[in-house]
Amino acid sequence: MLLTVGLAAPAPTASANTYPSWDDVLAARDNVAAQEAAISQIQGLIAGLAAEVETAQAIAEEKGQLYFEAQLAFDEAAFRADTLQAQADEAQATADESRQRAAQFVAELARAGGGDLSASLFTNPGEAEALLSRLGYASKIGEQAEGIYAVALADQNTAQSLSDQAQIAREIREELRVEAEAAFNEAQAAQIAAEEALAAQQENQNRLEVQLGVLQGVLQTTQAEFEEGERIRKEREEAARRAAEAARLAAEEAAREAARKAAEEAAAGGGDGGGANAGGSSNNGGVVTGSGWASPLSGPITSNYGNRVHPVTGRATFHAGTDIGAGCGRHMYAASGGTVNYAGWNGGYGNFVRINHGDGVTSSYGHIQSGGILVANGQRVEAGQLIALVGTTGLSSGCHLHLEIRLNGASTNPVPYLQARGVSIG
Repeated sequence: MLLTVGLAAPAPTASANTYPSWDDVLAARDNVAAQEAAISQIQGLIAGLAAEVETAQAIAEEKGQLYFEAQLAFDEAAFRADTLQAQADEAQATADESRQRAAQFVAELARAGGGDLSASLFTNPGEAEALLSRLGYASKIGEQAEGIYAVALADQNTAQSLSDQAQIAREIREELRVEAEAAFNEAQAAQIAAEEALAAQQENQNRLEVQLGVLQGVLQTTQAEFEEGERIRKEREEAARRAAEAARLAAEEAAREAARKAAEEAAAGGGDGGGANAGGSSNNGGVVTGSGWASPLSGPITSNYGNRVHPVTGRATFHAGTDIGAGCGRHMYAASGGTVNYAGWNGGYGNFVRINHGDGVTSSYGHIQSGGILVANGQRVEAGQLIALVGTTGLSSGCHLHLEIRLNGASTNPVPYLQARGVSIG
């Protein structure tokens, strides 16, 4: 269960803990009272590390949920403001047409009814019939004038009302933008704190458990033996990590090469994909175009950008991104180079990664599978780099990628944005 907002106490940092040295442990082993005290201390430290991780992760989850809700509120407010402004612009154009039409009636009345009728008939007897006809026409125009003016006034009032509503909506949008940014910063800090708590646990728990075993008489390990065992363990972990990284890079390169060959074959064969690929666009995940952008994932679009009925909640909401369907575990790639500034839980988006590309441009990737975030906060990534695995965490009805592109915090439709950079998705 999430912690109550505003009451969640920050987890104590692991650096505040004082850990026993091996000399302390060996000295305590030969004294019953000191041994019991040391055992109690180490058991407390181990339990404290686990509690710190649990608390930090709960706070990160809470802040991630608040970030999600604040971002959703901002997106809906931004969409409403844009919609109202578009309606206001359309209403103003209608009002301008009504005003122009009214002005034409006024001009016609002036033309038909202006001057002294008796003088006109006396000085121009040959034009009497035409003058009388014009007067009759002017009379009919006059009968309609009141209605025309009323329509023009109503149109202008409608345009002004919508313009006023749009201005209020923009003010609300700005307030929510500030709230969403603050929520992001809090969620980011909480996520980093959770990562640090987990790292502290991983760094210290193994040593503490070995020391506890020595005190309890289960182990006869010395500090030198422990350190040698740790060295061997870390070397094996590093070798495994390097092997996995080499395999990942080889798989990415093989995928890019296969995509390149497929594009060349399609272009040479004049198939449906030839025109797009010949123009430099591709929907192959991870393939980088000449613009420096790449498709994050190849697959069909399952939900477009804009208003929709949410498949899980059943509510009509604004969808700030584009969903791309793919099997869970599929690779997803960075759309462009940048720095990861969020990697963790984000409410309804589940496991979530956001990349800052500079100049106010960010891309975001949602519903990543558990354990599928392959990058960390602050990490530099390149276009087309493997960053995560497709999942269905959060408010999701199936395995897919929720992709967002934002410009200075405001969402934009990813499809045309990427198409303008030579990348097609879907």
